[in-house]
Amino acid sequence: MSLLAHTRVGAGPRTVFLLHGFLGSARNLATLARGLAQRRPDVSVIALDLTGHGESPPLPPRPDVAVIARDVLDTARALAPAAPWTLLGHSLGGRVALRAALVAPAALAHLTLLDVTPSPRAPGGEVAPIVKALAEAPDAAPGREAFREWFRQAGLPPAAIDWLLLNVVHDGAVYRWRIDRAALAALYAQIGAEDLWPAVEGRRSYSVHVVRGGKSEYVSDADVRRLEAAGCRVDTIEGAGHFLHVDRPEELLDRIVHGLA
Repeated sequence: MSLLAHTRVGAGPRTVFLLHGFLGSARNLATLARGLAQRRPDVSVIALDLTGHGESPPLPPRPDVAVIARDVLDTARALAPAAPWTLLGHSLGGRVALRAALVAPAALAHLTLLDVTPSPRAPGGEVAPIVKALAEAPDAAPGREAFREWFRQAGLPPAAIDWLLLNVVHDGAVYRWRIDRAALAALYAQIGAEDLWPAVEGRRSYSVHVVRGGKSEYVSDADVRRLEAAGCRVDTIEGAGHFLHVDRPEELLDRIVHGLA
């Protein structure tokens, strides 16, 4: 087994694993990790690069969320043998956390889900044009600015371009992608395919806290009612979109800390 790449902040006895969103990496949640460790000295925060992302091993030819969930659990067992753990996941990371809860419910104490629903969801929203542009982008370029200009011409906003360029590395005389774009496109089609409500509505020993963005469409009002009926805490951060940790970092940290069981 190959461990997922990771960074660790804090040295408390309780382990919290941070799981980033699609096309991201542990670096995307670095500020959140540091803030959580500062606010909660009882925790050790480990941010993972999910399978196929960042410095972690590549995805298999037919990837799905279950594959990533098993890799997260294997890595968690190696890094923090003293379960149960807390999983905190944004977007794809939240779906992975829910899938992990179905695989190994006894290993988990708490789930914090950032703007993600257990409901099946067709590919779309603000990420869809980013995935399309990524798949069509050149394999290599003389520099980062060439990639930046290509994405600008494709109509992507500056923040999305900066996010994508984290996956470009210097390779000799050119810059190339360090990710398997075809495998990630295949994964994108599978992220919302599964109904993950059994991880929430079934009998469970772990608690569940969902934080959604008031401007985001990912967690509907109907989802909120169903989550609350299942005994989950749900917070809405008004004015925030899907990327809560970017739009409202301090308010998000407040909600996460208060929601930890």
